[in-house]
Amino acid sequence: MSYGRDFKIRGYTVGQTPNLPLIVTIGATIAGRMVEQGSIANRLADSVLIMSLSIWSYLETFDGVNAFRRVLGVAGFALVLTLLLGQLK
Repeated sequence: MSYGRDFKIRGYTVGQTPNLPLIVTIGATIAGRMVEQGSIANRLADSVLIMSLSIWSYLETFDGVNAFRRVLGVAGFALVLTLLLGQLK
């Protein structure tokens, strides 16, 4: 990834070009919204979303470039837990 594309505020990186797990997360979210709720395709998209968001959250939490990005990773983990608890209903 090129560091020339980072979005920085006062030298503090707050945004970068998306990495592969984040691109997959966005794609799975869009795919899940395009198909019928409760269908096999929707459940598959939800599964891919949870897995890719978990990977992205892990990478940001433990390998984030700064504290802001690490907090985003922890927030991603919280979202994954919320999604999983919603599936248990």
